[in-house]
Amino acid sequence: MNTDILQEVGLTNAEIKIYIHLLELGPSLASKLSQKSKVERAVTYHILEKLIRKGIVSYVVRENRKYFSAAEPEKLKDLLIEKEASLDELIPELIKLKKPTEQPLSVEVFRGKEGFKTIMEDLIRDKKPYYIIGYTGKGPDIAKYWYAHWNNRRIKNKICRYLLIHKGNENMEALKYPLTKLRILSKEAIQDAKTSTIIYGKDRLMLFLPLTEFAGIRIINKEIYQSYREYFDILWKKSRK
Repeated sequence: MNTDILQEVGLTNAEIKIYIHLLELGPSLASKLSQKSKVERAVTYHILEKLIRKGIVSYVVRENRKYFSAAEPEKLKDLLIEKEASLDELIPELIKLKKPTEQPLSVEVFRGKEGFKTIMEDLIRDKKPYYIIGYTGKGPDIAKYWYAHWNNRRIKNKICRYLLIHKGNENMEALKYPLTKLRILSKEAIQDAKTSTIIYGKDRLMLFLPLTEFAGIRIINKEIYQSYREYFDILWKKSRK
């Protein structure tokens, strides 16, 4: 498989090697990646950190150990928006390498602006309405011009968003986009005003954490999704327009 085009995305040869191995192996420890790629462990950690920053690798902590995973290959397209390059021929081959997740519960951590973009692109790919508890409108602060472009694509795809916001946030600029339905959380709804919970797809939940740099936790599990979806409906009914 010719991976030269990945260099146009901005990946180094070492980063390409680690990313490809992650697709093949599935969730892996850095030590296993180091052995597979024949790259020193310290260097492997450094490469993984860079890939996390670019939004194409995430990790989950199990038993105090980090297991790293490759993001969906489609994320690579996002990195080429400004360069107008095409990955259409390469992506099908990468998808074949992606080891399917066998676990009924998946928890991934995303960080930085690119991590934020990865999650938001997931919403576009789903092409269905999504629901947010405690919407904070921080998208423009994280990636201002990109976020505006993203919203235009959301509207073009006719994706409606249902937002529960805290009193006092009614005039946020980010609320002015079309296909937005919102209600104000009631006083009885105890929610952290700095944290957002996005409920989308058929089994996905995203927690946006109140840190200086964007950080989010994506949970993929049907039972957890259903629980939060029902909770959203209860809050929606109790909240005022």
